[in-house]
Amino acid sequence: MLYLKFTFLLLNLISFSLCQNRRRQNYQIEWNSSNSFFQSNKSSALNVRLGDTIDFLCPHYNQSLSVEYNTLYLVSKIDYHLCLTENYQPLIQCDQPYSSKRLIYTLSISKYLPYPNMPEFLDDHSYYFISTSNGQKTGINQKFDGLCRTKKFRLIIDVQKYYRRYSINHNNQYRMKIQKQLSNETHEQYRQWISSSSSSHSRRLFSSFVFSLLYSLLYLYSSLL
Repeated sequence: MLYLKFTFLLLNLISFSLCQNRRRQNYQIEWNSSNSFFQSNKSSALNVRLGDTIDFLCPHYNQSLSVEYNTLYLVSKIDYHLCLTENYQPLIQCDQPYSSKRLIYTLSISKYLPYPNMPEFLDDHSYYFISTSNGQKTGINQKFDGLCRTKKFRLIIDVQKYYRRYSINHNNQYRMKIQKQLSNETHEQYRQWISSSSSSHSRRLFSSFVFSLLYSLLYLYSSLL
């Protein structure tokens, strides 16, 4: 029947849209102390979700008199504020500013370790990244203060408590949730339309039903974003 086809199509469109909006994001950060992102008076922070990826882009130059060398560390909250990397291994050393291929460290925000020696992330947690290098090639391995202190060269990554999933089962769960969220009024109009024998009356009820259905779905859609 027409109303069933229409409802099914509408629910699938909403479900597809929800799924699209929850695809993982890729963030790119110029890991350079001159990046204005780090110059804020407040702590530099980036909100991400499980499934996202972050590319840390090392400084890269064709020709420049001002070249920066630095090292990326993942540290504890205390050492983030102390600008201390004494007990940590570097994630990457940005020591090739003139290389033909730019050095990039890609971080996968995942609960499970995709590669050896990569950090593991949990939702609703914060993670702290700094560079204590002084910017010079000879000071790339410096373990305290450095650019972290002088240029506020540090970053907090907040992993939001939310999962992105793409399975058919998850899409069906969204569809079921949408259906349950429909108002009693919408269901009542739906039943009236089925039981009605008057075509004109059916059309009016159907229009009212569609309007209420759309309103309920849009409300649910906005609340899930």
